Amino acid sequence: MKQEKKKNICFLLLWNAFLLLIILLIQGNVFGQYQKPAPKISVLVKNWSVNVNAGQTSFFGEVSLYDDELGEKLSHEGSWSYGFVLSRQMTPVIGLSGQLILGHLRGANTRSHFEAEITEYTLNATLNFVNLLIPDNDARFFLYAKGGIGQFQFKSTLVFDDPEKEDKYVESDSPEFLYLIGGGAFYKLNHSFEINAEGTARLVNNDKLDGTSNKKDDDYYSYISLGITYKINNKPRDTRYYKKLGMKSPLIRRR
Repeated sequence: MKQEKKKNICFLLLWNAFLLLIILLIQGNVFGQYQKPAPKISVLVKNWSVNVNAGQTSFFGEVSLYDDELGEKLSHEGSWSYGFVLSRQMTPVIGLSGQLILGHLRGANTRSHFEAEITEYTLNATLNFVNLLIPDNDARFFLYAKGGIGQFQFKSTLVFDDPEKEDKYVESDSPEFLYLIGGGAFYKLNHSFEINAEGTARLVNNDKLDGTSNKKDDDYYSYISLGITYKINNKPRDTRYYKKLGMKSPLIRRR
């Protein structure tokens, strides 16, 4: 009963965060005097971007041996995963996004090894350090912090080295709550495309991800990825476009 109540609270938090994201994304534009509004489709897709990424997920828990050795962790207990991100840059400093990750986890100890399939979806916020510290910069390279909350589902198989013990199968009955922290960097190739590298820790509200439980610490996993971002409707236009719409071009400054 206590666990069910905890899941309901997590679901309400996630739902409220989703509603807040919708409210922030559907925000009106204010136009100055003598300016005509841009086409609706241009306003709707402005500052949006899509990202495709892939990388390694690494598990930390009871069935893992190399939690303190990064190189060994990636080579022996790393699995490939991939994801998709839909984002909107609210200000030059703050961005909001939704992310989907599909992938695998694996780990081993002296008595057993396990593999798991995961499906994860999160709502995230980013903080751009360069734009925060140096407004109106012309940089191409940026550093950012990232945090968020979400849910995931898993299906795990635990195999014992002792042939007399039967394999153990564990999966989530309902979506499990998680929160993530981390950061990354991206480089602007041009007005439309960016490449990024990111590393995050996904802290989960579950201790059975590897098929075992010590009832002390929850399991968690990391996701280190490389990705490419396409910024929708971000190509700069010349002054003739704005004059045609009766708008003031941002390229024309008053004397």
